[in-house]
Amino acid sequence: MAKKDKKLKENPLIKSSKENKKLKKIKVNNISADEDENDVKKFIIIVLVIALVVGVIYFFTEKFKKNPTDTQENETVAGQINYDKVVIGTLLNRPEGNYYVLIYSSEDDNAMKYSTMVSKYTQKSTEDAMIRLYYCDLANTLNKAYYNVNGDNKSNPKAKTIKELDLGDLTLIRVKNGKIVEYIEDYTTIQNKLK
Repeated sequence: MAKKDKKLKENPLIKSSKENKKLKKIKVNNISADEDENDVKKFIIIVLVIALVVGVIYFFTEKFKKNPTDTQENETVAGQINYDKVVIGTLLNRPEGNYYVLIYSSEDDNAMKYSTMVSKYTQKSTEDAMIRLYYCDLANTLNKAYYNVNGDNKSNPKAKTIKELDLGDLTLIRVKNGKIVEYIEDYTTIQNKLK
């Protein structure tokens, strides 16, 4: 056995188990050091990629973001109350005792013609004898319930109260002391009345 041990010691290729353990330890330490270096490299690469993506997103959002001062001006516009426009619910309780209400839909093909008729009438001289004219838009959701109620395109020219109203496309109503006294649906007659 002594010969074998001597041969093992003399053979440089065959090393003792103590030396093998040392070599394994060194290799394990080298491998773990290499793994640590790889982990650090991967972490740095991931951080750089994330920073690059965030930078690209920031660049594009800044480049394409619209500046609100360029596209809009922050102006405050005073609201206006239109005292000539009424809803059907307030049709009979205007402050004047005697007045007209022209009722039509702003979505009607002839709405511009009706609107011009109202404008011409209201631009006349404001004499005491002139009867006040209000107008009512059937396109307003509050007024739609009174337009073509029965679905037969027939109105109710005999209506005397708001509940009885069944309006057509164009109607001129004259109100006196809170009651409907005149109900006109013919365009020519309305035009002559408002001259």
